[in-house]
Amino acid sequence: MAAENISILLFSDTHIGFDHPSNNKPSKARRRGFDFFNNFKLVIDKALELQVDYVVHCGDVFEKDSVPSFLIDQTYAEFLRLANTGIHLFIVPGNHERSALPTSLFLNHPNIHVFDTARTYSFPQISISGFPYFKGDIRSQFSKIRQQLESNLDVTNFNILCLHHAIDGVKAGYNFFEFRNRKDTLNINDLPGNFDLILSGHIHKHQTLVAPGSNGKNIPILFSGSTERTMFDEMHEVKGYHTFNISKKAHQHEFHPIQTRVMHQIDLRNESLKTNQIKKFLAEKMNGLEPDAILQVRSDQREILIELSKLKTIGFFSNSMNVTISGFSTLHRKEQN
Repeated sequence: MAAENISILLFSDTHIGFDHPSNNKPSKARRRGFDFFNNFKLVIDKALELQVDYVVHCGDVFEKDSVPSFLIDQTYAEFLRLANTGIHLFIVPGNHERSALPTSLFLNHPNIHVFDTARTYSFPQISISGFPYFKGDIRSQFSKIRQQLESNLDVTNFNILCLHHAIDGVKAGYNFFEFRNRKDTLNINDLPGNFDLILSGHIHKHQTLVAPGSNGKNIPILFSGSTERTMFDEMHEVKGYHTFNISKKAHQHEFHPIQTRVMHQIDLRNESLKTNQIKKFLAEKMNGLEPDAILQVRSDQREILIELSKLKTIGFFSNSMNVTISGFSTLHRKEQN
């Protein structure tokens, strides 16, 4: 590794375990878990292909804090593929993991670094700092965390901060909800300090913010985004990973899209349909859709929702699709009020 030319790959929010079969075998009804793991593995392959110096995962490796042991082992085996080639891997435990990764001897590899507490790892010409997801009022607590991290910084290095939090101004969802002035959201003016680049996960839409730094220098904040779509709010978002080339105090950044299955919605809430008309209506709407599409069908009428569920049960929808019938929970809440 040349100190004046350092390469980093960033990815985040892989959510391994999302809709994954407990026996790890494909079933008649398609499960999305394999999509999530395959895209995770694809990014690992790219890091090895590019022979980067460092890989950063900014949190939510797993969908939840308890996933099947075979899936943990398969995931950590991919991390070992990186570490065994000399690539240093840094992992920020996210909120889905409840701020701690599942324990494993695999994580004891000297090239695998987990931010299980606030800490800084220093290397020639570069440092990488981070801390696990903080559940609660991170807005008031962050200044203490930053002081702890900055106490170990060499200001002449290129210093990176890794985290898994929303920051003032970041946007998410179909309606581009903007996080601001919340206890679970960092104050953007508290961030720069002596860091030259800030990397975050948690928000599934990749985007860049700018924090005002000292001496008029603006510090980029890059949200990696997820590697798969977990919600239909993300149906138009491009997923991928990022690479950086660092030279002294400057860096170049590139986003690399990766292929994800297409999502579609069919909304029946404003349609005047009887139950015996649904099959024909859906067949027309689904004509021309990708055979492996991820489809959501929405309604706010109980009779229609029951009929949709029957159609799903009897195999009306293709087994190569993932189909979600949406509306029961909203209807139930309305009926309870």
